[in-house]
Amino acid sequence: MDESNLEIELAERITSAMVGDLWEKANDILESYPDSPIVVNASNLTFVDISGVAFLSDLQTRFRPPGAEISIIGLSASLAELVPPSNIENAPQIPRGEDGFFERVGNATREMLVYVGSVVRFIKECVLVFKLGINRRKNVNWTTVSNIATRAGADAVPIILLIGFLMGVIIAFEIGLVAQQFGAVLFVADGIGISMFRELGPLMTAIVFAGRTGAAFAAEIGTQKVNEEINALHTFGICPVEFLVIPRIYASVLVLPLLTVLADIIGVLGGALVLLKFDISFVQYYHQLLNALSVWDLFFGLIKATTFGFIIAVIGCERGLATGQGSTSVGLAATSAVVSSIIWIVVIDGFFTVLLT
Repeated sequence: MDESNLEIELAERITSAMVGDLWEKANDILESYPDSPIVVNASNLTFVDISGVAFLSDLQTRFRPPGAEISIIGLSASLAELVPPSNIENAPQIPRGEDGFFERVGNATREMLVYVGSVVRFIKECVLVFKLGINRRKNVNWTTVSNIATRAGADAVPIILLIGFLMGVIIAFEIGLVAQQFGAVLFVADGIGISMFRELGPLMTAIVFAGRTGAAFAAEIGTQKVNEEINALHTFGICPVEFLVIPRIYASVLVLPLLTVLADIIGVLGGALVLLKFDISFVQYYHQLLNALSVWDLFFGLIKATTFGFIIAVIGCERGLATGQGSTSVGLAATSAVVSSIIWIVVIDGFFTVLLT
């Protein structure tokens, strides 16, 4: 040891058996010379185990007196890879400026693509599990499907009827005021029927279903994830997708078209009540609807509703299975499920409208 420069020369080997004594000696030396530059000469060092690496790292961090400089010299290239550089703690931190517009757009695009990829992979997994169940002739637990359908469908009937009725009333009133100026109030029935059966019925029902049931799926599965119930299923050899996701997909695909039909019917009835104010009787309204609508309009809405039900169930379950730890993660998963479902619903609705109209 050179006192003017405080040079510490290390032995050839540092092992776990030696580290305890070395820590004590190093601590005593560094406390005795707090203001001297510290040089650790490791030219003789040829072997260190994990404890030796920890000792060399502590020399640069834990044992360094405030304001003192420390450096390790003579360390072989192979050993230098194991030890962090001595100046890493004192390196000036360059403040990072705010991200630019293009950087924010790029990060958002990357996150969106990663999320879309995760949803696509999850859909693929669900399809494979469904196909495997068919090949093995495994029966679906229809009791579970029935219970989920009751909560997701039957309990949602009042709110669906209310929203469908109000939509029919609003459409009839707004269009009726304009059509009255041209003496074409009778054709308001065409607009109500086509808009409810093809667009607004499936769309509004799906949005309500996403906010009510999609969030519930994410919260239920997310809570199970936080409580380690998903890990328990893996332990017992039960596939979570088959046990939790497939029944919810079945229930959603079966229930959402039925809710859509209810919304369509009650919306048309709401429009009929409003058109009474414009001197359009129920008989006139009924015959005008028959002339304006076709079976394809009904099927078109049901196809969209079935697709919406599938995507809402998939996204709700995927967000639930991706839940992190803690109760906050469950709330975030439910919120993400609703927002993502609505975005997917609008995108798919536009896809159907452009390609199949």
